[in-house]
Amino acid sequence: MREITAGLMEHPLALFADFRRLFAGRVISAVGDKFFSIAIAWWVLSKAGENSKLHLGLIMAVNVLPVIVFGPLLGTLSDRSDKRRVMLAADAARAFLVLSLAGLLWSGRLNLYWLYAICFLISGFGPLFESAVAASILRLTSEEKMPQAVAADSSVMQFSNVIGSALGSVLLALAGVAGAFLFNALSYAVSFGAVMGIRTPLKPEVRTESSFTAEFKEGLAYIFDNKPLLWLILSFAAFNFFVGPILILIPMIVKFTLKESVTWLAVFETFFALGSSVLAAALSFKEAYGNIYKWFFGTLQAVGVSFGGLYFTGNKYVVCALLFAAGAALGAGNAVILTLFQTTVPDAMKGRFFSVLTTLAYAVLPLTFMLNGILAEQFSIGFCIAMNAAAVLALSFFALLIPRVEQKT
Repeated sequence: MREITAGLMEHPLALFADFRRLFAGRVISAVGDKFFSIAIAWWVLSKAGENSKLHLGLIMAVNVLPVIVFGPLLGTLSDRSDKRRVMLAADAARAFLVLSLAGLLWSGRLNLYWLYAICFLISGFGPLFESAVAASILRLTSEEKMPQAVAADSSVMQFSNVIGSALGSVLLALAGVAGAFLFNALSYAVSFGAVMGIRTPLKPEVRTESSFTAEFKEGLAYIFDNKPLLWLILSFAAFNFFVGPILILIPMIVKFTLKESVTWLAVFETFFALGSSVLAAALSFKEAYGNIYKWFFGTLQAVGVSFGGLYFTGNKYVVCALLFAAGAALGAGNAVILTLFQTTVPDAMKGRFFSVLTTLAYAVLPLTFMLNGILAEQFSIGFCIAMNAAAVLALSFFALLIPRVEQKT
């Protein structure tokens, strides 16, 4: 018991008040995001008619396009700016846009075109906020506690997804899609308040005067000249192409394969997120890792096996177990790889680095969402599951072959 208490007292969330504020605000806003994504997916599948699978793929593609188009530029802006102000601006803008979407729905004027346009704008502020967060973790904690802080931070999305998924169907039943939109706007307001409470200075490091363009080029040069980092980023992108479709396949499985209600969508999303959050939370107590590349290989193998298992079952409870396992593997893989990046990339370069990482990893998602939407329409949902799972298993061996980033202990 004493060891557990000591571990909790030495956890970054207990030691660093500003990191705790940022964590709490991000969890609440991410819960709102999960409500929003469930509401959007169900609205599209229910309202888009015969081509609903294709439109779901398209709306998911629209949600990641801003990351691809604006990510590196926003990362450079984050490195040149006060990170606290950047996060505040992103939260305020997203709250306003989600409220606008709720107003359109309440007035009966929401259609697919409005949905595409406003979702694109909302998503545009995501990479700005996330690059500022990634560049702030070390300042809000310490070098000694940074690996644990990274694991805790990477658990934000998974932990909030558990809450959001578990309560998503309840919220939709009580308040409808518009209520889910309103909750998301309020969650951004809460995140805004949490960031306002941060007292640690998050202004950019003192540096010689240089133009935005020069710093943008400097960030790209750092990444493309560092071959081991570049190969690892490209590996992320390749695996994202085959793992990402699970985000649209889960709603399709519920709606068309199992023919169940939105309640089971919430249940499946909960188990998937619960697996990720449990592993990420456990790793937040781990001070160091061994061979990162073996972790990467092992987690990808586990993702492929769990993902592939969905092809062979129509039992809802087995699906829950498989999604939990897939989520756990993804949570572990993300935590260890992000720790490697945090310990390797210079602090002054992190905003640009993580924006490029996100851009390249997300660049494949519009294509794979649209491709899987078309394949699900033309062939079957099972075909998409089998194809993606087989590709993940085959490509996981690539992680053992790429050049190694020098690891710090």
